[in-house]
Amino acid sequence: MHRVSVLGVKSLISQSRMAYYATVSRPTTHLMTTEKLASLLDSDARPVVIDASIPMPGETRDCKAEFKEKHIPGAKFLDLKECCEKNTSNAYMLPTPDRFQECIDGLGVLSSSKVVVYDANQKVGMFSSPRAWYMFKVFGFHEVFVLDGGLKKWVAEGRPIESGDVTSKVLSDFKPVYNGNLVKSLDQIKTNITDKNFLLVDARSEGRFKGVAPEPRKDIKPGHIPDSKCMFWTKFLEGGHFKSPEQLALVYKEAGVDPMAPHVATCGSGVTACFIALSSYMLGNLDVPVYDGAWFDWYQHAPDDLKVDVPSE
Repeated sequence: MHRVSVLGVKSLISQSRMAYYATVSRPTTHLMTTEKLASLLDSDARPVVIDASIPMPGETRDCKAEFKEKHIPGAKFLDLKECCEKNTSNAYMLPTPDRFQECIDGLGVLSSSKVVVYDANQKVGMFSSPRAWYMFKVFGFHEVFVLDGGLKKWVAEGRPIESGDVTSKVLSDFKPVYNGNLVKSLDQIKTNITDKNFLLVDARSEGRFKGVAPEPRKDIKPGHIPDSKCMFWTKFLEGGHFKSPEQLALVYKEAGVDPMAPHVATCGSGVTACFIALSSYMLGNLDVPVYDGAWFDWYQHAPDDLKVDVPSE
């Protein structure tokens, strides 16, 4: 697993923040390599492995059917389309703690477990697994890791796969506790435009951010929230897996974002914002919140004068 190299990022992050890296006691990455997972699957410390695949915008994949056809041995499927708030048209907003409990029952997750989430995205290697990682964190489960490179890398390396449906007879004894510090609402984002307590960082493409490329949903126009910055989520990846901490620090520098300064992640629907939260975690900022409603929520409910670069037509 990658760990932050203080020497490697020293010139990229403000000197006042550097002492933080030397004192962090929690791991500064929640990635797991395919090599590490393979070794754990053959040990007494076998983790709970979860496929959290969802289609990318514009795709018509049946991820649950794909899971039944091919998955990492012993993995279970977490349906993010079902594990969400149902009383909204935003597809992936966080569920209630009780609903999250229902979703992980049958996955074999115990309070003592180590959980590894992955997705089977074949285009970029990873897409939704950081969202699953974030959800576990929001509900108080911290021993959760993202499989770097996902199923695509696992298969490319010739590692074993299996097919069929997999469930666990072990009901979870983990009791979700909602951590509101990791979630921001529309009102909090609106207040921050005046108070400026944190920087809002948007994981959508530059085209969508600047209002010159369409949003995936036809009823939502592109544009962005005032005073936010754009940091496209694919910039965190290289060859289908996460860049090193030193490379990630360069991404932040180029975007004008200090990874150790207070910031909040956003995107179109709350999914790819979690790439920012995870990347910041890898650089030592362990608790970056996500604006869960994201641009979808803002476009629908914020006043027009607080929407920047929205095309008139």
